[in-house]
Amino acid sequence: MKRITNILIVTLIAINFYNCDSYTPLVNKDTDRWSKHELLPSKITTDGEIFYIGILSDRSTFGVYYDSAVQEDSKFYYTRLMQDLGWYKNIEGTWSAKSDTATRNEYGYIYVNPKRKVGVYFNPEKDGYTIYKVKLK
Repeated sequence: MKRITNILIVTLIAINFYNCDSYTPLVNKDTDRWSKHELLPSKITTDGEIFYIGILSDRSTFGVYYDSAVQEDSKFYYTRLMQDLGWYKNIEGTWSAKSDTATRNEYGYIYVNPKRKVGVYFNPEKDGYTIYKVKLK
């Protein structure tokens, strides 16, 4: 009986650590976290139609599309993402890591925040970022 209890405790601890992975947090439609999804630049359109459909950890789906209105707030969303990944702007105006656990943004990926209903895409072709709207389904 004691052996079964020990196995159960070890299993629960392992599951807990697996779910607390700071690099790939569980993101559902109600969280204010970023979910990272690979996206080729050739798939992006700016006609207002959904060009990417993804799935969150709770199996809810979302669509990403271009909306010119959100571009006014692009620097705000970019800054929020960088801060959430563990970065801060130093006195020189460049980004520095808060610690060695900071996550680097990757080109060719869109970071989606379901609560804010936005996505930040890092385009490897243009060496920059663009903000998109997210619609939850």
